[in-house]
Amino acid sequence: MLFLIAYPKRLKPVVIGLAVIWSGTAAWILFDGLRSGERVKAIIATASFDPTCTEANAPIRLSFQNTNNVAVRRLTYTLEGFEAAFRASVSFDPYQVSERRIEANETYAACRPFRLRNNETVDPKNLEWRVTIDSAEFD
Repeated sequence: MLFLIAYPKRLKPVVIGLAVIWSGTAAWILFDGLRSGERVKAIIATASFDPTCTEANAPIRLSFQNTNNVAVRRLTYTLEGFEAAFRASVSFDPYQVSERRIEANETYAACRPFRLRNNETVDPKNLEWRVTIDSAEFD
């Protein structure tokens, strides 16, 4: 601090340079965050009961379509099942992870199990299924 007071003319370019670097870094972080949010919105996720799923405990087909121009490395998502007459979810499975790499403009589908809330007893084919993407990592 004393050096700054004693030699202000010599440190002025250093301080200005550090301020430019800091401002550039902050702008890049903000831009990257906005771009990542737009990329997450460009992933189309669907879920539905599928009788062709071979495993009895995994009757829900999840589908992820990557409409971005970059690959997705990892997804976290929430799977919910609703009864048609009610707004509350009967099945809720938060923060599920898909480590499957999805290339640009590629669709990936897989059968997944589901978890019921409390001690509910419902038929999964009578539920309306929703999948929400929580986060994604891109190349």
